[in-house]
Amino acid sequence: MEDVLLLLILAPTALFLILKFDTKQNRKIKKVLKDTHNIQPLFLMRAAEQKLKELNTQLYGNITLIANGAPSGRININEGARQMLISQLSKLTSNYNLGELNLKEYNNKLSEMIQTINQVKYLNFEQINN
Repeated sequence: MEDVLLLLILAPTALFLILKFDTKQNRKIKKVLKDTHNIQPLFLMRAAEQKLKELNTQLYGNITLIANGAPSGRININEGARQMLISQLSKLTSNYNLGELNLKEYNNKLSEMIQTINQVKYLNFEQINN
């Protein structure tokens, strides 16, 4: 009988504590979601940064590697094509920095530029302008 009374006292107490903890956690989660609603997705931003770094390395080379005498990572393409791609990249980054492109569009354009560079490796400048 004492065990039943103990169970009748402890069970509602445990239930009350669990419900109180749950509502407290729900409030915290709602606050975090509200606070982070307007923040750019972190993984998408990270992907764009990596793509930009790869493009800069392919177009300009890696200064640290060049100084150490190692291969720079710079692709071998026609200099006119390189300048055209560099101007496209600088225009793209300035448009993003000015807020004319959102992060998703910026990331997609960077992906397109990487694909273009991978295709340009095998073309000459006259084929690129067409």
